[in-house]
Amino acid sequence: MTTSRLEDIAREVLSFSLWLAAVVLNMASVLWLGFQGLKWLHDGYWTKQPPVIAWIRDMCPGACSFVNNPHSWYGAAKVARFLSEVPSGVALALLGIALGVLSVSISDRRPVAPSVTRVRARAF
Repeated sequence: MTTSRLEDIAREVLSFSLWLAAVVLNMASVLWLGFQGLKWLHDGYWTKQPPVIAWIRDMCPGACSFVNNPHSWYGAAKVARFLSEVPSGVALALLGIALGVLSVSISDRRPVAPSVTRVRARAF
C-alpha cells in the first residue's frame, strides 16, 4: 500500500467515526428534548434541564478548576458562562452539528480548482 492509499483510508475512518459520533449526539439531543416536550404536554410545565457545567464539574473536579474560578482567564470565563447557561440537550445538538460539519469537511474529495495563469481578452 502506498502512503496516499493509507491517507485515504485514515481519512475515511476518521470521517466515518466523526459522522457516527454526530449521529449519536444528535439522536440523544432529539430524544432528550422530545422526552422533555412530551413531559411538558403531559404535565403542563417545562422542566429545567441541567446545564452542561453540572456535567463537567462531576467529570473532572480537580482538573477543571478554571470552571469554579473563571476569573483566572478571560476566555475560560466566557466558556464557563456559556456552559452554565446552555441546557444539555441544546449543547448535545450543537456538538453533533459541529461534528457532522467536520465529518463532511474531512471526507470532501472535490478537486482543487485549477489556477488561472492567462488573462482573457476583453469581450465586446
